[in-house]
Amino acid sequence: MNIKNLLLGSSLVFSAMLTFAQDEDQNRECDRMRFLGSKAVEVQNWKEAATYYLKGEELCGNFDQKQYSILTGSLIRTINSETDKASKTAYIDTIIGVYDRAEEKGFYDKSDDLYRAVFLLQSSTPNNAKADELFVRGIAAQGSKTKEAYVSYYYYNLYSLWYQAGDDKKADLKKRMISEYFNLSRLVAEANMSVKAQENLTTYFNNVVRSCDDILPELKGFMGEFSQDPAVKKASVENFIKLLEDKECTESDEYYQLIDTLISIDPNSFDAQYMKAKALAAKKNYSEAISTLNVVKGLTDDADKKEELEYEIALYQYKRGSYTAAYNAAMSVTGEYRNKALIIAGQSVGQNANNCGNTTFERKCNNIYAVQLLQQGGADGGTIATYKSRYPTSQDCFDNGNPASVTLSCYGVSVSPCN
Repeated sequence: MNIKNLLLGSSLVFSAMLTFAQDEDQNRECDRMRFLGSKAVEVQNWKEAATYYLKGEELCGNFDQKQYSILTGSLIRTINSETDKASKTAYIDTIIGVYDRAEEKGFYDKSDDLYRAVFLLQSSTPNNAKADELFVRGIAAQGSKTKEAYVSYYYYNLYSLWYQAGDDKKADLKKRMISEYFNLSRLVAEANMSVKAQENLTTYFNNVVRSCDDILPELKGFMGEFSQDPAVKKASVENFIKLLEDKECTESDEYYQLIDTLISIDPNSFDAQYMKAKALAAKKNYSEAISTLNVVKGLTDDADKKEELEYEIALYQYKRGSYTAAYNAAMSVTGEYRNKALIIAGQSVGQNANNCGNTTFERKCNNIYAVQLLQQGGADGGTIATYKSRYPTSQDCFDNGNPASVTLSCYGVSVSPCN
């Protein structure tokens, strides 16, 4: 063997020994980082634990799911306790990188989806699209166990995607926001989340959806999927009734179906029956509205509320042209609604004047009584003037013998037409 080959062989041996020594040093340092990290975990020093495990990930190069779970858990606790904004963002950027590396190696834990999604929104470079994927998957996995904060975050992020989207994508995202509003509202009800959670959804929803026509197609499909739990179903129905009222959808078939559904859940619900009466009146179905109000009266012992219902019955009788019934109902009203009821009574007498009395003169005298009632109720001058213009004239009085008093047969009261 010549000297050249001998030197070459010696060089290779030395190189191998050096590499082995370096590997040994790295392995020892890897083990040291893991050891120090585990000790930091024992005393719940999460920031220190995260630091050691991050170094260990780099040195060891063979972290498995267990090590990644410890590392991300330490980082999450560090982030939650960090008060400095810049440091918090730096830690958030760090954990996002850890999640990405774990996922690339097949060691990512999907139970962290919702944490990861929120961190993506809080990072120095938010990724709304990736966060959306994680929210969808995470909420689907956790169902009614989902914390309400994630529901708000998810819907806010969906709104952000819509807001940032070009015209070619906005329509599809709007449709999705409508659909998800119903889905998430059901989740809020089923999981017994706070009123604030529903309000958050509605706030973002209202920023996008303004038309009744946008809502109804989605609502039709959703109405067949209400929870069978009465309390959950009732909460959902009430939310959607309010939504349709806010969007001025109260003349839609769906609105009446929701009210009927609410009544089917609780037939003795004052609010549900009252809502039905209002809805029927809005459709000018005054006869059924009155019948429903009579049911509503039997569902309360509140005297003031009963007076209000009596007034509304009188109002609907007047609107349907049943002036005698309207007058009788209005005259029975007392309390806070007395003046309003007197105005209805006066208008009813005036509108019914041509049907009360044997002669034209007697029929004209009804307008005197109508004005008396209107004045007692505090009606406006225009309304009063309308009926005053229909009083008997001086010629009418002369032709009828200038009577000092005329009794109105329909009402059992007397008026003085010729003074």
